This record gives sequence, structure tokens and C-alpha cells, in this order.
Amino acid sequence: MTGQRPLPVFPNYTQVPRRVPLGAWDVVRGVVLLLFLAEIALLGFAPDVGLPLFWKLTVPVLPAVWLLAPGLWRNACPLAASNQLPRRFELSRALPQPEWLRRHAHLIGIAAVLTLVPLRRVVFNHSGPATAALLLAVATLAFAGGLVFKGKSGWCSSVCPLLPVQRLYGQAPAVLVPNSHCQPCVGCTKNCYDFNPGVAHFADHDDDDEQYAGYRRFFAGVFPGLVVAFFTLEDPASTGVGAFLAAYGLALLVSLGSYYAIVSIVPLRRARVTAAYGAAGFSLFYWFGAPVVASGVEDLFGWTPPDAVVTVVRVAAIVAAVAFVVRAWRRDADYLVEVGGGTAVRVAATEVLRERAASDADAAEVTFEDEFHVAAQDGQSLLELAEALDLAIEPGCRMGVCGADPVAILDGLDALSEVGDDEASTLDRLGFAPNTRMACMARVRGDVAVGLQPQPRDAAAEAPTDGFDRSVEQVVILGNGIAGITVADHVRRRHPDCEIHVVSREPHHLYNRMAISRLIYGRTALHGLFLQPDAWYDEHRITCWLNTEATRIDREQRVVTLATGEELPYDRLVLATGSHSFVPPAPGTDLPGVFVVREASDAAAIRRYRQDHDADRVVVVGGGLLGLEVAYALKRFGLQTTVLERGPGLLRRQLDARAGALLGEHLAGLGIEVVTDASLAEITGTDRVEAVSLEGGAALAADLVVMAAGVRPNVELAAAAGLEVERGVVVDDHLRTSDPAIYAVGDVAEHAGRVYGLWPAAVDQARVAATNLVAEGEPTAAYAGTVPATMLKVVGVDVASYGRVDPEEGDEVVVLDLPAERRYVRLLVNGGRAVGAVLYGAPDLAAEVAAAVKGNGDAAPLVAALDAQRPVPAGR
Repeated sequence: MTGQRPLPVFPNYTQVPRRVPLGAWDVVRGVVLLLFLAEIALLGFAPDVGLPLFWKLTVPVLPAVWLLAPGLWRNACPLAASNQLPRRFELSRALPQPEWLRRHAHLIGIAAVLTLVPLRRVVFNHSGPATAALLLAVATLAFAGGLVFKGKSGWCSSVCPLLPVQRLYGQAPAVLVPNSHCQPCVGCTKNCYDFNPGVAHFADHDDDDEQYAGYRRFFAGVFPGLVVAFFTLEDPASTGVGAFLAAYGLALLVSLGSYYAIVSIVPLRRARVTAAYGAAGFSLFYWFGAPVVASGVEDLFGWTPPDAVVTVVRVAAIVAAVAFVVRAWRRDADYLVEVGGGTAVRVAATEVLRERAASDADAAEVTFEDEFHVAAQDGQSLLELAEALDLAIEPGCRMGVCGADPVAILDGLDALSEVGDDEASTLDRLGFAPNTRMACMARVRGDVAVGLQPQPRDAAAEAPTDGFDRSVEQVVILGNGIAGITVADHVRRRHPDCEIHVVSREPHHLYNRMAISRLIYGRTALHGLFLQPDAWYDEHRITCWLNTEATRIDREQRVVTLATGEELPYDRLVLATGSHSFVPPAPGTDLPGVFVVREASDAAAIRRYRQDHDADRVVVVGGGLLGLEVAYALKRFGLQTTVLERGPGLLRRQLDARAGALLGEHLAGLGIEVVTDASLAEITGTDRVEAVSLEGGAALAADLVVMAAGVRPNVELAAAAGLEVERGVVVDDHLRTSDPAIYAVGDVAEHAGRVYGLWPAAVDQARVAATNLVAEGEPTAAYAGTVPATMLKVVGVDVASYGRVDPEEGDEVVVLDLPAERRYVRLLVNGGRAVGAVLYGAPDLAAEVAAAVKGNGDAAPLVAALDAQRPVPAGR
């Protein structure tokens, strides 16, 4: 027993353990490239040696490599080395593929294969110089592709003639060899084989773009015919080139027709038929090719292998092909469960998923919409399962606080994890029926049936009839973020009669601010981010003044003046004005191309600017949560992204040094450069941003700069009204300001010397303030503070922290560090109670840890769980 957790079903190249150091691959590539050049020289100057060495010995080895360990070839291929040289020496322009090339690159590669194979019989098998010229030409094209396009999109992962065969054979590798070229990954290719070899082929086949998927199916269909035609047709010299090409085309058509006949008649997924056709092509290649290899040995070494050797090669090829089909079909079943695809895949997958659930005695069965069935591991969240099936669900903060992913539990409500405080607050705010859960927080413990459309609760039955202050006739709320709208919601629940006015500077109703970075790379604008339907405001009789600024508060007359000239009288006023992004006082921050990301309009402006100015390089100033999430969004949008962090590590308020270092390594693997101990000195440019200068003299080229260096509460209106203001608007335990008729909540409120700036704190404060401002008599609800909880939303990594991060006197520090699994947990325990935690790569512990820290719970079960995961020392 090692104590190590298994790899994911489909690990990406950053998760596969490396057995060969990256530097060793450079040596391998150098040797292979020299051998490649030597082969070209032999073909040109000694074709009697070069031709049999290349066509009869070297080329026949490649299909076996592609079938068994395709990553080995992807790392060592001389054409890939040529393609990546410009990137390695920073000579590449690193442009994204144009749309026409992105869509049709694979077709170009297929056309090249279908053209070059018959030409081999006509020309290249007999001419060393012609073959040498061909190899030089493709190496030159590969190099040119690397000069122009980013990553491998200029050759290896697009138009390379070898790629269609590699993808056909490489869909179920027997041995995983992680990619060593793309350090870091730049996201250049759709369904990239180098990033995740196990899932790329299946994702290709289930792509929503039928033309994109059709190219791959077409090649699988013609491939066995291509092999048979190459080896069995008579030589063109005797039959004539025209007759040869006609017979060649007929062989392809028969093969392709049989493929589509099978997928039309036999109830098999196309990916499985494709695997079978790939295996057929592989077996045929070695059946016909084994004697060719034997003749090559005879040509070069004067020794004729016995027939038994040829037979062994043929049998071994058939065995390898059968094993390949078994692996591929099993991987396809895993794909259906773990990843899913488009709607067509989900419908086709239903029976397979049901069978998988029924066959696993330890797995719970989760049914979505009475149609999609999936086997769930204990502790998986409903959101993870819905995403695996690609169901229509909107992920948000993944902490149960934003309210983006409510679902209805149709059966098995008791078979889910308990509702925590944050989730309970969110469910209360959303106003759905009692069987509603947040999908991100509901973890499976048994069989569950789920609906994606929760039903509203009966608000009329809950309407209060007494217990509220009838003299409060008009409530004005400045700000329509989560704090302001939660106040409005709870005021209406407690007071059925008063008018509620919400004034918002933004033109939008409440949306998920924690997800606005998606507006940078997404294509659907604010669709999916709104947290309440428009009708909700009318149903709750809440008047919204959108796109409207409040300019003055008259406390004596209890009136708020709007920038439109209108006035809103109030009996109670709530300041929920939020905060604004802090921009360091450095020269050049006013240049076009410098942005903050605080509101939806900021993200939209960045997206527009990048397109208008063809921006390619961005610098993000700030390595906090917002900075990293924005950096990830910008990277997904295709920009070369650099993050500047003033301190020695990332997320210093949320993580310790070890977790920060792990996160930095992960971001580097995604292609995001992080520069620590970096302070902004100046932003330079003539008409717009061109470079960022750092203190100390270093400079970075930049077309766009995003400031994510923190926020400051919007206290100006409160200060002008004479309210007590320090860093934020000072409030007491009842959330009242220095004026009893005015409350402050959310980012603008300072309670007990602290400005939280956290979504859960805003919700807690809003609920307390709403209770107090409409209550009869003196306020009774008190706010006691919020335990901090944060989670980073970046692909491929689970990072969270709860409570205190820095140990204090009397704290016991319990650490679990499993480097091979990139799993790290640090727990702070004081007096036997959990008071703080940092988690990296441990999502299975998040709910339990969060509940313990927020509830000041017993740490013993958590410590025991960590101890159980430690590796057993050798010899025991």
C-alpha cells in the first residue's frame, strides 16, 4: 500500500507521472533529428541503402509505436522537433489558426495521406532523391508552421499527413507518455491529443460540429482499403497509372461504404466502429508488411528471415490489434461516464451508463431528468456528474453561495450530504421549494433522482402578518449586487407592505460577479450569469432603478438625490455600494489598453479591445483570486499571459507557501507566466499600451494590461453625508451606521475593524440588516462575523482555504503532502478545534473541512482522515 491516490480516468499530460526528465527528451530529439538528416543523405546519395532502410525497416515500425505508446512518437518525431524549434528559440509569431484552417486542417492531412500513398508506389519506392526531397519539404513546412502559428497548430496537430493515422491508432494507448514539447500548453488545438491523449479521439467523434467529426470518421472508413490497395494492386508500370488509380479509388470506396453500412445497421457507437477499422488496418498492414520487412533485412544485411519470423509478426500484430479494440471500447465506456459529449452522445449513452451503474455494486445511481443515468462515486457532487454528461447547468462559484446551479431532488433527498450554512443561505435567498439543492454542494451518498428545473416555494403562505414596523413605508437600497438584492428579498419577506427601491449604477439586474471573467473568453455575453429572472422583481414588488447614480444623501430630510434629478424619500436606507478596483499610482495607468475587472462591462471592454487592436500579450497586475481567474480567462482567450505579484508567492491571503508554489507550477503548465516579487513602476506606450516596466528596471512587452491589485470600498457618498467612515462605512453589530436609519452591508461595510469583501459575508450581513431595519422596536439580530472561505476557479486544479491561513500561538499544524499526487492539505487546530485549512488537490475533503472550520468543530475526524492517507513506510 503506497497511500497514493489513483490518476483520473483521463489524466492530462500535467497529471501523468514523468519517468523521463524533460531535458532527456531534448537529447532524444536531437539524436532522432540527426538520424533523420542522415537518412535524407542516404536517400539522396546512397539510395540502394537509404530506400530499404527507410521504406522497409523504419516506416513499418511506426504503426506499432503509434498503437502502443503514441506519446513516445509525439515527443521524439523529427518533424515535431522541426516544428517546435521556432517556439523553443522564441522566433515564432505564435498566431492562432485562421478559422478556415482550424476547421479543415485535418482534411488537408487526410488528402495528403491519400495522395502520398499511391505516389509512393509510383515514385517514392523507387527514387531515393525524390523521397529525400519529400522529407526535406515536409520538414521545411513543419518548421514554417512553427514560425507562424502558436503551439503545434502549424503542423503536428493540424495538417501533418501522419496525424490522421496517429489519431486513429492512438485513441487507446497501452502506455501513457506525457507530452514534453508543450511547456507550457498554449491551448492551440481543439481536442488536443498532446494535452489529454485518452479523451481526444472520443471528443473528436462526439463533437457538435458534424463536419469536424465527419473528417475523422471518413478516414477511419477508408483506412483498411488504403492498406489493402497499397499492398495488393499490381505495379503501375505494368497496368498503367490510370488503371492503378482507378483500382485504388475503388478499394477506398468499398472500404468506406462498408464502414457507413456498419454504423447505419449495427447498434454500435461510431467511435467503437472506428476503433475496429483502425485495428483492421493495423492487422492488414503487418500481414502484408511483414514479408516486406523481411526483404528489407535481406537487402541490407544479406540474411533472409525464416517464414516463422514472418508468421510471428503477423500473429503478434493481430493480438495487439484485438487488445487495442478491447482497450478502445473500454475507454469509450469510461468516456461516456466521466466526460460525456453533446446531446446525441448523452442519448446514445443512457443504456451504457445504466449498465455501468448496475454493474458496480459500490456505486450509487444518479438519474437526471428521468433520462440520463450515471454511476457516482461516493462523495461526488451533482454538479460534477451533470458536467460529465454535459447537461444544461451553469457552474458558478462552486461553493454554494452564488446560486448559479440549483437543482430539484425528485427522489433520494436523504441520500445527499447535509446542507451547510452557506448553501442554506443561498437556498433561502433563491426562494425555491424545499427539495432544492445547490448542485455544487450536494454530494452523493446513495441513489438520487434529479431535475434541472427547481420549483418556486409558496411565498404567499410564508408572508408575514405581524412583527414588522408598519411605520417603515419606504426602503431605499443603493446597490444591486448580492448584498443589496438579498436585503431587498428579506425585507419583502418580513414586510409585505413597504415600497422597496433599488438603485443601481449598472444597467443589469443581479448577476454572478464571481463568474464575469468568463465574459472575456465566452461567446454568450451575460447569458447564464443572471441569478434572478426579470419577473422575480415584479413578483416581489421591488422597483429597480437601473443605470442610475445616487449623488447625495440628505439625512435630515431622509431623501436620496439621483443623478437624473429625481429624489427618493426613505424611512430606512441601505448602503450596498460595493467597492471599486484599486489602480496603483503608476505613470501610464490612464493609457488605452489598461483595464480593471470589477463589472460585466469591464470584461466586455477587454474582449472588444483585444479584437479591435489584435492584442496578443497581456500583463495582469496582481496575483490574488481575481487576478488569477482573469489571467486564466485571458489565456483561454488566446493571449500570452503574464501575472505580476508583489509578494514572494500567489494568493498570500488564502494559501501558505507550499500550496502557492504548487499553484504556480500548475499555472505554468497552463501557459500562464507568473513573476513574483514584481512591483509595477510604469506603463509605457505612445497611443496605447506597449510595455510594462517593473521596479528594478525589467520590462515586459504588453498590448493590454489588467489591474487586479485589490479593491477599495465605495465610501464617498457616505462620507459626504457625514457618516462615520474609516476604511469602510463603520457599522455596529446590527449593521447600523452612525445614523440609526441607515445601514451598510457588503463590501462597503466595516464591522469590528474588518472589511470582508466576500460574497458569504455580504449575504450574512444583508439578512441581519433586513431583519433589523423592519423590526418592531429595537434591532435584535446581530452579526458576529463570517469565517473566510475562498475557492479558485481555474481548470484542472482544486484550491480552497477556510478560516485562518497563518498559524497563531497555540495552533497545532497538521500537514498532508503527497507530491506525486499534487495533493496538499494543511490544517490548523487550536484546542482540538479546526480553525483554518488550506487545500490543494483535495476536493473530496472540502465539504467536511469547510463545515468543521466554519462551525469551530472537532478536528479529530479530519486529522484521522489525513493520517489514513499517508503512505505506509517501506518495510511495513
